[in-house]
Amino acid sequence: MISEAGISRGSQKVIATVVGLLCVFIIVTAIPSGVLLLSAGLVAVIALLTVSVLRIRVTVEATGQNLVVRCRPFYSKTIPLEDIVDASPAPSSSMTEGFGVRYLGRRTWGLLVGGPAIVLETPQRTWLISTPDPETTAASVLAHASKLKDR
Repeated sequence: MISEAGISRGSQKVIATVVGLLCVFIIVTAIPSGVLLLSAGLVAVIALLTVSVLRIRVTVEATGQNLVVRCRPFYSKTIPLEDIVDASPAPSSSMTEGFGVRYLGRRTWGLLVGGPAIVLETPQRTWLISTPDPETTAASVLAHASKLKDR
């Protein structure tokens, strides 16, 4: 395992607070309108989705000839180490960019949980990947890629 990052406690609190207030609003407005059962089901679905989002982990792992990037529990991508052109620290992302797998435009995809990140370039696309230590992660990715290319 090269790197693992999760959503910060501060962001988790903001998300949980907003979703909690939304759920209370749904229930409070459902009581006088007589759709409490339906609204309770909606609140349960929203709560389950929120818990799934709050548990997102972005991992980077080198395995043999590949780099495996994951946005657990939703997404996994295997990138051949020989395809890696460059890896470098990137500007930090925030809640504005969102969390999870994101299309950021111009052949750029993000695996984001907020905070520090690296830019990983391949001939096909560019990746923005959250990591707690961008310098070390980028250096490790490049070291794994260069080992394979030196063979």
